[in-house]
Amino acid sequence: MKCNSFVKAHLGILLLSYLPLAALLNPTCNPGKPGMLNVHFVCHTHDDVGWLKTVDQYYYGAKNNIQRAGVQYILDSVISSLLDDPDRKFIYVESAFFFRWWEEQTPEMQDKVKMLVDQGRLEFINGGWCMNDEGAGHYNAIIDQMTLGLSKINNTFGSGARPTIAWQIDPFGHSREQASLFAQMGFEGLFFGRLDHDDKSTRWDAKRLEMVWEASANLGKDAWLFTGVLPNGYGPPTGFCFDILCNDDPIMDNPRLHDYNVDQRVEQFIKAAQAQATGYATSHILMTMGEDFNYQSSDMWYKNLDKVIKYVNARQQNGSNVNVFYSTPSCYLDALNKANLSWPTKTDDFFPYASNNHSYWTGYFTSRPTLKGFVRETNTFLQAVKQLSSLLGLGIDPRLEILKKAMAVLQHHDAITGTAKQAVTNDYYLRLAEGVTESFGLMAEAYRKLQPAVPEAEATVTPVYCPLLNESSCPLSETSSSFVITVYNPLGKPWEKYHVRVPVPKDIAYKVTDFQGNAVVSQLVPIPESVLGLPGRSSTAEFELVFVADMIPPLGFTQFYVQRTSNHLFHKMQQSKITVPIEEEEFTVKFKQGLVLMFDRTTHLLDAIGVPEGGEMKTLKVNQTYLWYAGMSGRNYKEEDRASGAYIFRPNGTSPNSIADAVNITIISGEVVTEIHQTWSPWMSQFMRIYSGDILNIEMEWLVGPIPVADQMGKEIINRIVWGDISTDDTFYTDANGREILKRVKDHRETWTLDNKEPVAGNYYPVNSRLMILGDNGFMAALFNDRSQGGTSLDDGHMELMIHRRLLHDDAFGVGEALNEVAFGEGLVARGKHHLIFSDLTRPGCDFGCLQRSLGERLMMKPIMSFSLSALPHPTYEDTYNTQWSGLTLPLPMNVHLLTLEPWLDGKILLRLEHMYELEESDPFSNPATVNLKNLFSDLEVISAEEMNLAANQRKEDENRYQWDVGSNHPSTNEINRPNKDGDLIGDELMVTLQPMEIRTFILTVRKSTLTY
Repeated sequence: MKCNSFVKAHLGILLLSYLPLAALLNPTCNPGKPGMLNVHFVCHTHDDVGWLKTVDQYYYGAKNNIQRAGVQYILDSVISSLLDDPDRKFIYVESAFFFRWWEEQTPEMQDKVKMLVDQGRLEFINGGWCMNDEGAGHYNAIIDQMTLGLSKINNTFGSGARPTIAWQIDPFGHSREQASLFAQMGFEGLFFGRLDHDDKSTRWDAKRLEMVWEASANLGKDAWLFTGVLPNGYGPPTGFCFDILCNDDPIMDNPRLHDYNVDQRVEQFIKAAQAQATGYATSHILMTMGEDFNYQSSDMWYKNLDKVIKYVNARQQNGSNVNVFYSTPSCYLDALNKANLSWPTKTDDFFPYASNNHSYWTGYFTSRPTLKGFVRETNTFLQAVKQLSSLLGLGIDPRLEILKKAMAVLQHHDAITGTAKQAVTNDYYLRLAEGVTESFGLMAEAYRKLQPAVPEAEATVTPVYCPLLNESSCPLSETSSSFVITVYNPLGKPWEKYHVRVPVPKDIAYKVTDFQGNAVVSQLVPIPESVLGLPGRSSTAEFELVFVADMIPPLGFTQFYVQRTSNHLFHKMQQSKITVPIEEEEFTVKFKQGLVLMFDRTTHLLDAIGVPEGGEMKTLKVNQTYLWYAGMSGRNYKEEDRASGAYIFRPNGTSPNSIADAVNITIISGEVVTEIHQTWSPWMSQFMRIYSGDILNIEMEWLVGPIPVADQMGKEIINRIVWGDISTDDTFYTDANGREILKRVKDHRETWTLDNKEPVAGNYYPVNSRLMILGDNGFMAALFNDRSQGGTSLDDGHMELMIHRRLLHDDAFGVGEALNEVAFGEGLVARGKHHLIFSDLTRPGCDFGCLQRSLGERLMMKPIMSFSLSALPHPTYEDTYNTQWSGLTLPLPMNVHLLTLEPWLDGKILLRLEHMYELEESDPFSNPATVNLKNLFSDLEVISAEEMNLAANQRKEDENRYQWDVGSNHPSTNEINRPNKDGDLIGDELMVTLQPMEIRTFILTVRKSTLTY
């Protein structure tokens, strides 16, 4: 089957790895010399996919007044230098830049590059589209961006070029889940540059800078990853930077010159090598020879490094034991594996990262909240488009590739983190918006394909996407007398009750009809004044039409027909009841499920929750409010003078400030939803709500901004919940990139004794999906978010998430700007949601583990709504069009999540299935789950399934990773045992079993099983 040119260029033939491990080793590895200190020179450049300049500006070398950096010149120069000398080596990381450069090269140059790759002199390391962040990144997006880059490497250069080393040299802390994902992708090792300054010094003294990271409590050795900390961040030893951006002296080796310095420089280097060796356990050490955007003139580097190698090695004749040579991380790791040592282990993570006593890099967990929210929302949209493209045979499409690349770029460690300059951040927004717009055209095409070919279909069923629903705005729903809402469910199981909210104008009633012609109960909820007054909002909507979309089929849609009506009785029935409590009066709000929220008579803040129990009401003391920390101002001359900024969270004091002593409150109640609208100030409001019939949880929608700074004080806003009479023993729990749950203990680190000079910031951790507490009486609570945020628990029963930051000082870690976001001439407004659950809300058949995992899945993959006009009356519309559809024959088991369904080459499909639960987390959902792949899809028959590693660039059966001796340094681990060696794709039915927390990846060969479309 021939591939079109786009497919060849952008995805290509997936060349699988059939070679055993030994054949994949770099063929030109220098093994070093026995009895010597072997120094591996690793020549590299670190090329940010946006930071101080945009991606395009970095590639072309534009705006050098900001930063002298041009990636195209780096690659031009390095390739030329490698071709000049067969001993030289180089590694490259960022696929986003490399393949842009590759596509500009002549066939002759491409052949030369392939030769360098085949010879192991140019080695791809990491290989993702970018070097993703590990604190603010979600595992779904991390896997996608890695797959995008690795598949292009595999296609272009073959299986021998498959990266085996993860290279995370610049991210600001390191996640256990990231290490687990790397291990599942077949990586042999991980090297990084940043860890807490005290942790590094402790490890250096104990020669424990290299270890085996046991990166999962559920997956056993499948998640083990050898991990090494680099000695100098990721730069060269002091005095040996030979780049045009550096000022170190070259090696001047003409003895006739007055500035001849060979002897001096050799002595200096040997001392540096010996000093580095004191922190490492073997006779091999790795020196990173490169920095940010180095090698734009690579001859400066290579000419001097050639001389260092020559003159240092010449000293061996005089008794020196230092041996220097060009190498790569994979060669270095091979030498460590052959050392046959027993290695230390690690089971926790490397958060939070502090570069000194007063610089905790925990601010970026929250920085730029609207960008973080946009990225999370776009991830859901991307998964939905990939699903529809796969199920409807739309194949690899350039519109989808635009969004995949935009999302991949946004995982970069200066993108999703919110630590790029404002102009670069604007470019990130633009890339995402363009990707969504292009991909929605593909989604619209999929919807049209599912409808019959009738003359009026094109105008009637062409959907419109409303990207401004976050400000309660949608022109089509606001102006149309009748329209259709298509609600797509991206989960592999039915969505029982999704609550649709549609912006509409005031004084108009609406009749909502489901796909079977049944009337749907709906409610008109007034849009809060704080939303109506959003800066830049241009909308006629003053209400939201709210109704329940019941049983949306898995990987499918349900349509609702909405029509204006002049029936006054109907309008009266839809109206919400609005109550403003009398001041100085205690009041309660009771919900249909029996839950009661109780509010303080003076402050009007949540004061307690009543839960029905055995015919009585159990009362739980709980307070919830919003507070703010004053951001430390400073000039950054010394560590005690560090300012709070884009990277650094450093509050001025340990106690947050109140926004208001009391809040204004309004209660909105009706058949579908009851809401409590609270206003702290013109810039801080909350809409607390509970929907009828949903998974019982308390939704807290917050709206914050413009944060006032007229007092010249930066502010960092938090949502704090305090459960009274609950002892949590300084312990709380956070998710790791949205997957496994990690235990956190206040003012404690597993691997060294912490002397915490920043008692708030030093206890902040990344929260991608949930923060949890466990009380001494068995009480459990979880607070979910809709984007990455920083969070902590600073006292018994406390739950705290930071939601927005506006600061007036730079923290002097490179970005050069204060985190002072402005939109429409005012401070940036952010809107988002938290969801609160607790153990008293469990129900028969669903314990707390079930409750928090099922809610987490739903919040991660919310339905996608689109709108289309309809001039047809509802009965005619229903008779003419398909108003409900599912891409699956049966729903997946309740403990299985469909993580990926993506078009692959030659009409194949990439499928990832994930067990959602950890071991012993829930009974019975922590048990193994089995899925039948054969007839999983409603219109596709699965002919065969080939199991791959997580990155889909190596067959699972070909994995043969290094084994590491850890002696008795580790606890007993959980191994995944399979009944048969082939991975249990049993029989013609293709039955697949998943163990807790396991992700299994398949390339499916499919054919259409019906002629439905």
